[in-house]
Amino acid sequence: MVLAVYAVIALFLFYVLYLHISTFFNRRRYLHIPSVPVPLSWKWYIGHIPVMQQKGKDMGLVGESFSFVRVVDQIRKDLETNSCVIFFPNAGVIFTISIPIISRVFSDHKTFLKVSAKNSRLTYVNGVRVFGPNGMLTEPGTEVWYHKRKMMDPAFQKKFLRSLMTDMTHSANQLCRYLETKKSEETLDIYNVMNRVALEVVCTCGFSLKEDFISLETSALNLAAETILNVMSMTFSSRNRFSFLLPWKFRKEKASLKESSELLRGTMRKLLAERIEKNSKFPEDMSNDILDHIIRGNKFSDKIQVEDIIDDFFVFLVAGMETTAITMSILIWLLLKNPEMTKKVVDEVNEVYGEKEELEYDDLNKLVYLEQCIKECLRLHPPAQLSSRVSPDNDLTIDGLLIPKKTGILLPTEIIQKLESHWPDPFTFNPDRFAPGKKIEPFTYFPFTAGPRQCIGKNFAIMEAKVVLAKLYHRFTLYDPYPEETELEKKQSLTAKPKNGILIRIEH
Repeated sequence: MVLAVYAVIALFLFYVLYLHISTFFNRRRYLHIPSVPVPLSWKWYIGHIPVMQQKGKDMGLVGESFSFVRVVDQIRKDLETNSCVIFFPNAGVIFTISIPIISRVFSDHKTFLKVSAKNSRLTYVNGVRVFGPNGMLTEPGTEVWYHKRKMMDPAFQKKFLRSLMTDMTHSANQLCRYLETKKSEETLDIYNVMNRVALEVVCTCGFSLKEDFISLETSALNLAAETILNVMSMTFSSRNRFSFLLPWKFRKEKASLKESSELLRGTMRKLLAERIEKNSKFPEDMSNDILDHIIRGNKFSDKIQVEDIIDDFFVFLVAGMETTAITMSILIWLLLKNPEMTKKVVDEVNEVYGEKEELEYDDLNKLVYLEQCIKECLRLHPPAQLSSRVSPDNDLTIDGLLIPKKTGILLPTEIIQKLESHWPDPFTFNPDRFAPGKKIEPFTYFPFTAGPRQCIGKNFAIMEAKVVLAKLYHRFTLYDPYPEETELEKKQSLTAKPKNGILIRIEH
């Protein structure tokens, strides 16, 4: 018994010694990069987490409003540098607004890979498989990712997108039928509605799952996707970064995560089995939707299992739904605050519709000002605020900064897109920034990231927003029930979403 106690004490002391030595040498690698000193106390082992929490309090960013990106950027500003290092337990990451570094990292995707799936907190959460280790979102950048991307690219080309016009229009009409049931004096959370619209578009266009998710306000799939994103966001919070791992913490949330993941993955598993069986029996009758392209994209390797295919399926369903819903909803809010711009959008939409009842695919190119508004909304309020990559197995120097090997590099989308040096009057909503003929400096605007690994669904998302919003503004007049509110509060999670929804009133 005594020997066992001594053994435990010895192991503990060895671990403390290892922690001291590894942390000491790890931080020596970054002595040349500005950082905030960390007090030599027990907090030294958890790096800058207490520093960031205090900075967030000083900035009034607490609870759901805490923004890692804004807090770290303020630390960078305080240090008067373009690049700073932030320490987490036994690890340092570089936060940078240097355009040359961002350009190099995004462009050289074979050198700067994504975080290994083994270390990514997106793959498994509390032992529950979410985005999985082999999905396109989490694959670090190996040949597996390359072949998947090559096989799936056709699903997002113009020819394929043209074939989706009927289904997207159907979803837009479903939205209108739902809104027609609402009274003019009734206040409506359009963000909640747009989440269901985006879910229906993804399910219909992506997987030929034709159900009315818009009228069904408590869709099981919608609630499951929302639960997963909310619980995952908790694990990314610096406040919950470690406490979430404790078995007696967040039991209800962990149970909801497991239940929601099983529901979504089970639904996908069933759809996938049906589709594979159908394609094997009737290869000439393939649906040619995104699901078929996912299946083809995974056929090149016998190492890919059914659950790996579901990982890609999962990304398009969950991630594709929320990001587009956020953009459409926030743009509605921005236009409510800018009546003159709203009139320009409505006039353009009505002119393009003319005497038609429905728009055709080629008509979308005529919605020039609406597209400018969408792009400007994505500049001011990108749903994903941060991208990250890992430097290669050797030290290298970019823009005069020595980047140690195997270092995480954080690329802050929202901060770059609001730099006054690149965007005059950066906090003003001004769609004319994207007017035809205007040039945008490379790598100063990347709401879908940039380079070879930019979001494969970029064109799909822009098309969906144009179809849905054009129909909405053609059919209804929207009113702002709270014109005195000029600040949009956002809830910070995996994405930056409206904290209290987007409230509107409509006139039929």
